[in-house]
Amino acid sequence: MTDPTHIREVVLIGSTGGHRKATHTGGHQAISDEKLLPIADVLLLLVDDDPGAMLYRYTTEAAFGGDTWHPSADEARAQAAHEYGDALLVPWLQVPNDIADPHHFAIQYALDRLKHRGRW
Repeated sequence: MTDPTHIREVVLIGSTGGHRKATHTGGHQAISDEKLLPIADVLLLLVDDDPGAMLYRYTTEAAFGGDTWHPSADEARAQAAHEYGDALLVPWLQVPNDIADPHHFAIQYALDRLKHRGRW
């Protein structure tokens, strides 16, 4: 049986038109376009025994697109909605309990569902 306070969810990201919303922390230098992380195809939300929630971003090629910490799962979902808007292909899907590596699952899930993107 899983702990009800633990959350493992994924959501796909549709076309963003190549646009992204960037959030910068005060005092940090702006990052040039060539150094930006890739635009994500899938998001993974994890809540475990540590405080808060982690939101991970990946491409279908398994490239890491960044991660952010949030005080709660709801705030992480709100951040995802803010970043990706209508491109967020909700609903969020729970990662099956028998999956040992939710990061690998998220990437494979996106690859399986988005590999024919643009040919729909």
